[in-house]
Amino acid sequence: MEVNELASSLFGYASIACWVIVLVPQIRLNHRRKSCDGVSLAFYLMWSLGDLFNLAGALMGGLILTAVLLPIYYIVTDCIVLWQFYIYRHGADPAANSNESSSLLAHAPLPSSSYSHNGCQEPLPKPAARRILRSRSIMLIFSLVLLAAMFVIHYVTTRPEWLEHIDKRRAAAQLCGYISAAVYLSAYVPQLIRNYKSKSTEGLSLLMFILVILANTTFCLSVLTSQKPTYEHFQMYASWLLGAAGTIVLELAVLYQFYLYRHSQQHLLGH
Repeated sequence: MEVNELASSLFGYASIACWVIVLVPQIRLNHRRKSCDGVSLAFYLMWSLGDLFNLAGALMGGLILTAVLLPIYYIVTDCIVLWQFYIYRHGADPAANSNESSSLLAHAPLPSSSYSHNGCQEPLPKPAARRILRSRSIMLIFSLVLLAAMFVIHYVTTRPEWLEHIDKRRAAAQLCGYISAAVYLSAYVPQLIRNYKSKSTEGLSLLMFILVILANTTFCLSVLTSQKPTYEHFQMYASWLLGAAGTIVLELAVLYQFYLYRHSQQHLLGH
């Protein structure tokens, strides 16, 4: 085995190892806090959509079994996090999680604020109602985008008139790859905005973002060292390299927010 092949294999295994456990810290952190209030729902919905396109591209492109099984695993872990959003949807207010003991004193409701005199609970306060409405709106948008994505995939695979001189399956795989990259990159925008507005990264697992950076970096190195660089080689992996490299930049932006807002709360690493 040549040196570049050995290096590519090692980088590939390292990337897989990081991806397999990437969401575990966030899942554990959500479970410990019984809340997902620090995480943008749009971030995970778009991330899940990116994983679906990733899987579609891997299947259409006839990639190796590992490249197919990993997106399936990602989708399973995505579903776990989305399930946590559902079961913890009435979790604590984001501002009340930086210090458990002080929050109980500072944010404890007055006896008359949550219950009426006859013991019945009053309607949800406006902020909570707005959060629920926003979550439902995001779910609706996600469903519409998913339907549109399924239509595009169906059109590409059944209407090849505009692909007469191109390998249909390869073109469809590349299209899914580029859409996946665009969705992955867009997913970080709502999370960055959420962190900026709250001036906090509490509720996010720092370890998760570090693992994503390591996974994408080793993936890029694995592709770049897999064989002698040729135009065809880079063209084949262009969409995946674009998504990985672009994600690294946005992940570094999130890490900068961890540093910038480090004095606003005690960060939880998720272990």
